[in-house]
Amino acid sequence: MGAVLAGTGAPLAAHAQGIPSVELEATTDYRSRGLSWSDGDPALRAAVDVPVTSAITLSAQGVTLREASRHGGADAGFELAASYSAYAGLIDWRGAAVAHVFAGGQGDLNYGEAEAGLGASLGPARVDLSASYAPSQDAIGGSNLYARLGASVGIPATPFLFYGHVGHSSGSDDGTGRANRLRPAGDYADWAVGTEYYFAPVSLALTYSDTDIHRGDLRVPVLDHHYGEKLVASAIMRF
Repeated sequence: MGAVLAGTGAPLAAHAQGIPSVELEATTDYRSRGLSWSDGDPALRAAVDVPVTSAITLSAQGVTLREASRHGGADAGFELAASYSAYAGLIDWRGAAVAHVFAGGQGDLNYGEAEAGLGASLGPARVDLSASYAPSQDAIGGSNLYARLGASVGIPATPFLFYGHVGHSSGSDDGTGRANRLRPAGDYADWAVGTEYYFAPVSLALTYSDTDIHRGDLRVPVLDHHYGEKLVASAIMRF
């Protein structure tokens, strides 16, 4: 969904005016980096971005995780972020600190990440390159690096947006098994393509995602329904 957010004009316009933007989403499966975070079940998501200055934004997001086994049986997951962005012609760059907080689960689940990225927009088209790095932490059994290349394009004079990305996850493993949360079969690649139909303030999206993880590579067999190809439908309201 990152490509959807980057390619949609409504949230960017709100930021430009210094007005908070809000998103509400219902989805048939909440997936991040090619993996299900809601145990393959439908989920609800709410997010708010609050511009503090023209460059600094505070963000918060909450997602129902449906007692996700990959996250200690957590009922909900939250992302709290502070980001800085700047522009130079057609290029924009950004950096952020993100805290991932989990509620209702068992064990040490919370962890933090640093993110950096740059992008370029030309008319209705946009390309983004980003990286997210979580230094070694007990909650994720080591470190984690996620690199992502995404693109989106809106079709002029239509309500359609097309988007896609490829990503790669890697990192260290402390041998405790907790690295399975973010990398259930070790280092892996993921990809997704999709389309969004926008009729203010609602969007309908359809996204196909997959990974190069194979069943035989899984270190915890119970996770096998979290990684495979999936077609996900979502309804999003932005205001």
